[in-house]
Amino acid sequence: MTHTATSPPGTTSPLGTITALGVAELKLLLRNRTAATLAFLLPLAGGVYFALMLPGDGGWAAAITFQLLFTLGFTVYLTATTALTARRQDLYLKRLRTGAASDAVVLTGLLLPVVLLAVAQTALLLGISFAAGAPWPERPGLFLLAVGGGAAMSCVAGVLTSGVTSTAEMAQLTTGPYFIALVFGSMVATAGEVDDWVAFVPGGAIGLLVRAAWGGPATQVTLALLSLALWTAAAYAASTRLFRWDPRT
Repeated sequence: MTHTATSPPGTTSPLGTITALGVAELKLLLRNRTAATLAFLLPLAGGVYFALMLPGDGGWAAAITFQLLFTLGFTVYLTATTALTARRQDLYLKRLRTGAASDAVVLTGLLLPVVLLAVAQTALLLGISFAAGAPWPERPGLFLLAVGGGAAMSCVAGVLTSGVTSTAEMAQLTTGPYFIALVFGSMVATAGEVDDWVAFVPGGAIGLLVRAAWGGPATQVTLALLSLALWTAAAYAASTRLFRWDPRT
């Protein structure tokens, strides 16, 4: 997946290239109704539902966990997988790679919109939860780590999954295992006493961090952070071998 190039004098800086690619990618996302629905409306609708229906006694940690995982699953992971696959199949990735920008700059530019959108959605849904009665987190730093670590892991997982996805339509199937791991892990992590192995399920690691942020036990925070780092590193290593810039036959 590695490709490096040096921009000649007078050309756009890496930051300018990332910004231009991000704006262009956001416009493409908005033009696709299905992708826009998955990235914009579904996470927000699900998040509002969790805020209004799920919390009970001590249930806010679970509600906010599901809000975050819906955002990471749909807005970041599924959208990244679908977008990269579609851009590859229509030769857009190949054209971008012939320019002066490095692979890292190109991928950062393409993935930046979904990450920023996920952060904005998370902030909005958190505000809705507060308005609905959620308490302020006792350890807000852990929530920020859950958001940042979860977004990084989901981004890299999206790059990896796109490498084994032949068409944008097939992303509905190939994204299933990771999405199930998010949902299953979060359900177990917010259900009560949790064994250490749950921390090493992607959704479990995020759920444990959110739970600890809202006053839950912090004994497994280190394991959860280690899990996020290991999953991100493993997905990155695999993506360097499996990600493709040319269309799959």
